[in-house]
Amino acid sequence: MNEVFQQLIQSLSMQDNTSDIEYLLGRTLDQYGFPCFAYLSFTPRDDEDDPLAITTYPSSWVKQYCVNRYDRIDPVIARAIATTLPFSWSTTQTDIELTKKQKWFFEEAREFGISDGVTIPIHDRQGKVATLTVSACGSRSAFADRVEQYRHELHLIAIYLHARLRNATPAPVPQLRPCLTQRERSCLQWVARGKSASDIAEIISISRRTVVFHTENAKRKLGVATAQQAVARGLMYDIIGP
Repeated sequence: MNEVFQQLIQSLSMQDNTSDIEYLLGRTLDQYGFPCFAYLSFTPRDDEDDPLAITTYPSSWVKQYCVNRYDRIDPVIARAIATTLPFSWSTTQTDIELTKKQKWFFEEAREFGISDGVTIPIHDRQGKVATLTVSACGSRSAFADRVEQYRHELHLIAIYLHARLRNATPAPVPQLRPCLTQRERSCLQWVARGKSASDIAEIISISRRTVVFHTENAKRKLGVATAQQAVARGLMYDIIGP
């Protein structure tokens, strides 16, 4: 691993406050060529949660984002909740379906110079989701090349950063992990892989009605309304795998 990353790890282990950690993160990402970044840690669908944000985005955009609770419509956040894998995004992408509010949100982001980026989601056992996002500040091709060159380092930085910040901030009250039956977990795991109720019924040799029954039970136990939300929460609690 390169010297820049090693210096970050050594320095992180000696820091206990958010301000110093923020400085280290900014310095490290700048050395890698990513001066525009945002780290966010939050509890999905918890309006009383106090998110932790560290960013070099324009302060006017950050204020507008927080005041208007854009996290509720941000397509990047929605995807980060549902996956544990790093992903690229663009405010001009046309390969995903967006609501009118989401399209408007991306238009707003572009006005502040935020157009392309890579986001690394982190899901922990406390029900928290964190994202480390680096954004293109100049040439898109140069940005893509740097991301490809330092993809492994960026993923490790996100993991170490979240772990250190979790220790540096007050721990939340532990959440009880919902107890799902083996059949409920199995159905939810196949839902996470994009299978329909009919597909799952054929795969695990039960009726479609039974699949729906177990899926509905899983949703009820996880306290959500949709199968997609159940998958996201199942991943957060380590009940199912990615």
